[in-house]
Amino acid sequence: MITEKGTLPIGIEKDGKWHRDFEIRPRLVKDTMEVAREQDMQRLEGDDIFFSLCLTAKQIIRIGDISPLPVDLLLEMYDLDIAEINIAKEKLAARLQSFHDPDAAGAQEGALAVSGSADTADEKADPGASQGESPVGSDPGNAG
Repeated sequence: MITEKGTLPIGIEKDGKWHRDFEIRPRLVKDTMEVAREQDMQRLEGDDIFFSLCLTAKQIIRIGDISPLPVDLLLEMYDLDIAEINIAKEKLAARLQSFHDPDAAGAQEGALAVSGSADTADEKADPGASQGESPVGSDPGNAG
């Protein structure tokens, strides 16, 4: 099975223990069917975010020692942690696409390299910006 592993920036506290390492798998058709059967359909129909979160809970193999992951626990996660899980989902999608289209893997890597180099280009254009210098602090007449 294809999976992606990662570490949550903050993690989930359960039973006095913090859980941060996670593993996630690609979404399967059965995930959508199970969510539709398990959840209140009225709640799912009007709430795309909740539906997506339920599907994500199905994809997560584990977070720390927690498996399976109840959707209620995902609702209590920090945005930073959900963002990290979404990055892992994007990596999985790119890996799956590379099975179908070998050029897709190279294009994905190129896109990541370009987005990483944008920060570097900005730093070269304004070296002080990357070091947190402010115009006020660099004014010699403002010694106050």
